[in-house]
Amino acid sequence: MDVTFFAEKEDCDLNSFEEVPEGSILGGGCFTKDQIGDLLGCFDCSASTLNDNLWLLPTSFSEQLVTIDDEQLKNAAVHWSDEHSWVNTNVNSMDLAGHLFELKYAYLSHSNKRVFALFE
Repeated sequence: MDVTFFAEKEDCDLNSFEEVPEGSILGGGCFTKDQIGDLLGCFDCSASTLNDNLWLLPTSFSEQLVTIDDEQLKNAAVHWSDEHSWVNTNVNSMDLAGHLFELKYAYLSHSNKRVFALFE
């Protein structure tokens, strides 16, 4: 499943990738909903489900993401790769760290907005 992370105002309601404003895309990848749920669990939070394909990530996740140092972010990726949703996969924790770094540094210029995850 493809996931696109993007930053928008809280009242956003999109149903497809084509509706996401180009300048608001923060990153993404091929992740399941369980894997994104496990990622949020590594940050002691969970998302709000707006519809079957759209999640609003909590502000606590965004705040931690921009304040965490790079070494701690790498450690979070290692923790994430050990979660149950990655069992029987060949996930590389440094690949996950790359996704987290992309998300973190893209979000810095959107820190006044909320982070959403769109699943397709």
